[in-house]
Formats: sequence, C-alpha cells, structure tokens
Amino acid sequence: MSNHIYELKVYNPVLLAGALVVCVAGAWITMRLITRVAETRGRQRIGWYFLAALAGASFVWSTHFVAMLAYRCNAAVNLDPVETVLSLLAMFVAVPLAVMAAIRLYGRGGCAVGGTILGLGIGSMHYIGMAAYRVDAPVVWNMPLVVLSVLAGIVLSSLALMLALRPATVSREAGMTLAMVGAVAGLHFTGMAAMHVAVQPHMQMMHDNGQFLAIGFAVIGGSMLTIIAGIACFVIDGSVRQDSYDELHRMAMSDALTGLPNRISFNERLEQEVAMADQSGTQFALIGIDLNKFKEINDTRGHAAGDIVLTTLAERFSALLGKGEFVARLGGDEFIAIHRTSDSAELHGFVERIRHALNQPIPIDDYVVSSGGSIGVAVYPLDAQDSETLISRADMAMYRAKTDLHETVWYYENSLDQNASARRALGEDLKKAMQEGQLSLFYQVQTVVATGEISGYEALLRWDHPAKGAIPPLEIIALADENGLIVQLGEWVLEQACHAAMGWDDNVRVAVNMSATQFLQPRFADVVADILDRSGLPARRLAIEITETTVQRDRRRALAMARRVHTLGVGLALDEFGGSHSVLSMLCDFPFDKIKIDRSLMKQVATDPAMAELVRSVMVAGHALRISVLAQGIETADQLAAISSRGCDEGQGYLIGHPTQMAPTAPGMRPDDAHGMRQPFAARPLRAAASPLSYPEI
Repeated sequence: MSNHIYELKVYNPVLLAGALVVCVAGAWITMRLITRVAETRGRQRIGWYFLAALAGASFVWSTHFVAMLAYRCNAAVNLDPVETVLSLLAMFVAVPLAVMAAIRLYGRGGCAVGGTILGLGIGSMHYIGMAAYRVDAPVVWNMPLVVLSVLAGIVLSSLALMLALRPATVSREAGMTLAMVGAVAGLHFTGMAAMHVAVQPHMQMMHDNGQFLAIGFAVIGGSMLTIIAGIACFVIDGSVRQDSYDELHRMAMSDALTGLPNRISFNERLEQEVAMADQSGTQFALIGIDLNKFKEINDTRGHAAGDIVLTTLAERFSALLGKGEFVARLGGDEFIAIHRTSDSAELHGFVERIRHALNQPIPIDDYVVSSGGSIGVAVYPLDAQDSETLISRADMAMYRAKTDLHETVWYYENSLDQNASARRALGEDLKKAMQEGQLSLFYQVQTVVATGEISGYEALLRWDHPAKGAIPPLEIIALADENGLIVQLGEWVLEQACHAAMGWDDNVRVAVNMSATQFLQPRFADVVADILDRSGLPARRLAIEITETTVQRDRRRALAMARRVHTLGVGLALDEFGGSHSVLSMLCDFPFDKIKIDRSLMKQVATDPAMAELVRSVMVAGHALRISVLAQGIETADQLAAISSRGCDEGQGYLIGHPTQMAPTAPGMRPDDAHGMRQPFAARPLRAAASPLSYPEI
C-alpha cells in the first residue's frame, strides 16, 4: 500500500449543481409536507404521510445518487442495481417513521427520536448507495468521518423536524429548509470525504462518463417531477384551505339570513373607526336602528314574512351605502350603521336615506307591509370618547325615538344620559330594597255591594324609598321589568300574599296582580302551584289579576296559561277593564259612527244565552255612546229575531241579501237611474227566511 496515492476529490460541476437544486427544492417541499401531516387527521393524514415519504425519499436519494455520479473516479466504476434500489427503500421507510415519531411523541423528545430515525435513514441510504458504487480499486474509509457524517445527519434532521412542528414564521420556513439541506448534503459530502480510493501508479484521471451524465440528468428530471407533483399538491391544498378559511371567516362575520355583517364584524369595524378617528381627528356617527312593527308582522303573517322584511331591508341598506358607510345586523330586528361625517347636513342625509328605506312598502306575495323603524344617533367623539359609551348613547337615543309619538329619529343629548343614569340608579336601589326588605304589601278590602260582606283583599305593592319617599306601584313594576327583577318580585308578592291570607277567614280571597312578563313565563302555573303548596292556602282563595295588555301581548300563550292556572282552581280576574288601553276606552276616544258585530258572535246569539246577553251589552254600550250598531252574518230567522228584540239598528247577511255585481235600485229610484252604480250588496226585504250558507260573506 506504500505505492498507493489517495486521489483528490473532483466533481462534475453540472451534475453537482443539479444535485444542489434537487436538494434545496426537495428539502423545501418535504418539510412543508411534514407540517401538513401534523395539521391533519384521519385518512387525510395517511395521504400526507405518503406524499412526504415520496418527496423525502426522492430528493434525498436523488441528491446522493446525482452527487455520486458527479464524482470523477480514476478507476472503473459499476453500479449494483439491487443495492441501489435498497438505498431508495431505506429512505422511503425512514421518512414516515421519523415524522410519525416526532408527531406522536410531541416536544423536543419526539423530534430527537424522529431526527435519529431520519438521520440513520439518510446514513443508511448513503452508505448502501456507496456499497452499490463498485470501484475497481482499493477503497479506504476514515471511520471517524463516517461517524461524524451520521451524527451530523441526526442532529440536523432533529433540528429540521423541531422547526417544522413549530408555529409558522418566515424564519422557521427558512430554518427548517436549511437544516434539512444540511442534513442531506452534510452527511453525503462528509461521507464522501471519509472514502479514499487508492490510486495505482498506472491509473490516470478518467474523463466524464457520458453514460453517468445521462443517468444523472434522468434522475434529476424524475426527481424534479416528483418534487413538482408534491409542490402542486401542497399549493392546491393550500388554496382549498384558504378558500375554506375565507368562506368560514365570511360566515363567521356575516349574518346568516341577510348576508349583512354581524355583531362580531361590527365590533371589529367600530374599533377600526375609533382608532382612525383618534389618529386623524375626524368624527363618525353610530346609528342604532330598531324596527317598529316587526313583531306584529311576525305574529300576523308568520316568520317567513318576517324574514322577507329583514332581507328586503338588508338589500336596501346595502344599496344606499357609500364610502365610509357601514350597516350590520345585530340580531332580531336590530340593525346598526356607521357613517363617517364631516358636517351635520351630510349626516342628516344618510339618516334620511335609512329612514326612507325603513318606511318604503315591502311586497310579500299578494299583500304589502310597512315596518318603519326608530333611529338613534350618537357622534364620536362629541357624544362619547369610547366605543361602549357610544353604543350605549346611540341606544338611548333610539329608545327615546321608540317612545316618541311624533319623531322616529333622535340624536343623543345629555338629558337622555341624565335620565338614564337616574333610572339606572333607581333600579339599583330597587335591588337593594328587595334584598333589605324595604318593600311591603298593603291590602285593600273588596266587599259584596248588596250586603257589605268582605269577599277578599287585593295585595298592593308599596316601596318607601329612603330619599325619594313613596314610589308609585306602576314605577316599581316598570323598574323591575327594566332590570330583570320582575319575575323575582312577582313571586315574592305572590308568596307573601298567600301566607298573609292564611290568617284570614276561610271564605276571604286574596287577589294578586301579575305582570305580562311573569304571567307569560312557561313555568308560571308551576310556580303558583308550588307557592300554594308551601303556604297551605287553598287554590279557591287565590285570584290572579291580569290586564288586557297581557292578553294582547301574546293571546295564544296567555290563553294557554289562563287555562292552566284555572285548572289549579285559582280564580282569574281581568284588571283595568275600560282603562286607557281597552276597547271601551277606544270607543269613547274615537269618533266612530257605527259598530259592526262580528258574524262569529251572531252564530251563537240564538243558541247561547250568555252570548246573546253579550251582544245586547254591546248594543247598550253603542247606544249610550250614540253609535249605531250593525249585526253581521244574519243567516237565520232566529238570529234576526234575537237582534231585533235587543234593539239592533242595522243588519247584514245572507238572510237579508247576497253579494251581487248588479246595481241595487234605491227606494223611489227608477231602474234607469241605477245605471253606473256599483255597490256590492243587493237589497232584499227583511222577511223570507233562508237556509244558512256555508261560504263566508264578503
């Protein structure tokens, strides 16, 4: 061996450059595919495992193989096909095992295990590949360099995996790619440095082998196709993910029904507007919008009609928006808008556009509705210096508009805040009064008029405020409703009254007023039953009083609850009958000339004595108020006789006349005089009895 001379390493620069390109591109896509493995689950993860293994094995093996072909050896060289294939298989197994270990074991320990597997895989691939590289000359290995090459591969592979599993940053992207390139290239060239071919004296430097050059380019091409396929999969998946993210973000930030921005989107926009206004010294207005007749439309026309109202208004709002303007739906029938304003006239113009959109008719199938709305406006930073206060003050102005009979638009002013602050303070005082026992019940006697005998007592709520003195009961109820205390307060009154009534005579009742909010609670009947059970008061000695307003709020629910309470044996009383919100009050206030009794009452008037008396009472009330009374739906002689005996002024129905398109002839009018008249009913004498007809009158 003393005659041997170890050759200097010489490489084909073209193939070496090709190997470097494959290494960098392959490392870049492989590490990104590994991050995608960590981000997915189930079958999708298996697919990414396969792609990562394919790309990783391809680029590592190709880098090694092309760099090996680029090496110019003085001796004859042959490649063993079996060992060459085995070197590729070593990498195809090592990559998924390494990634699996790094992901499943978590943390740096997992990355160290995965890096060890990957580094050993790269080393196995390299040295199996070098065993396939059969040199017709003695080869000497520097074992310390061999060990160093494998250690370098393990350390840099561990670093690459650790960076790949961290949150995405620009530095992480570059770092994991460079670490992977270093693991592959470092191990290869350190391993090549450990190999020494003993040059014989008769050997000369071989020229580039054209066959090796062709094989090298073929391997580079094939590897790049695999890498490009991996890149394409990654890019397509990233695009689909971005589209999905954008769609999810849009859904999260938009109202599902109207497509307008939702509350989350509004909050983001509001913070942006506040920051912009603070930075530039400009102003913007916040406009709260609440529909006035939305519940009525929902109740009378159904929720589908309500949805059409909301979507139609949303389209109108979107169409009227200009630069610096924004509208969102907060939920239910509440909308909110933002307008960057430079002068009051511009702001008034925007508010007027909103008001006009609210008041325009909305066609729904074969009918038209008009919702209208209440609008409250607050300006930043004139009316508030932070977003929460601004929202609160726009709400104050909106609710002031809602209670105003003449104005549907209100701009915030200090007096609104002062009133609201005083109201909030009084609400806090009520909470304290309930906790400290400042509330009390008074009982007003009810007697039998004819005998003077006591029949019961009505429980009346009283609050003697330490500073304001006696607070009216109606204000107590309103405060409790505003502050969410009405149910708690109502239950307290009911329980106190029942316990008090236990000390009275057995035939004396206690009457308790219930608010609409409490009476319409789904569990109200159960609460009454529980209180009666705890107090020991018989159900017959309790009367629950409700007003017409309670019934009008939700007739169906009120009727269902009234029946449940009545089933318990508890009495029901209609309170404030004839008050300012009642039908009787309406008859007194409005200049009606005629009352038309509905045909549903007339169907029962001849067979039900109670209904006949009710109809008679209506006639008496009408005559007392000098209003004519007309009965509709007269279809039988018995019905006609019943209303005639009770003094009805006019009648209408199939017994009297059927609808016709013919012009009726008035008394004393010649038939020719009736031409051109188009009245809907043909007159007939009030005499012949006709059989009832099933179809309704027009």
